[in-house]
Amino acid sequence: CSSDLEVRLTKAPDSDSCLAYGSITFDGDFVVCGIRVLKTKEGNLFVGYPSKQNNKGEYKDICFPMARSLREDISVRVISEYEKL
Repeated sequence: CSSDLEVRLTKAPDSDSCLAYGSITFDGDFVVCGIRVLKTKEGNLFVGYPSKQNNKGEYKDICFPMARSLREDISVRVISEYEKL
């Protein structure tokens, strides 16, 4: 990713289904709040993006990276920051 990416996370309470919540800032100009660090049933960590429940009860991401390379870069950076908590 060519942009400067800043990650801010706060560890979630143990009773929460998420491990951490936070935001990412691109080039100091654009912030995405509502990033989550979650664990799959298999135990792998992944990044969840802000989502909203639709009228069918399904949760749909509001914003997310379109390019696979950007998604991977964000995931690596967010999970790396989570592991420092």
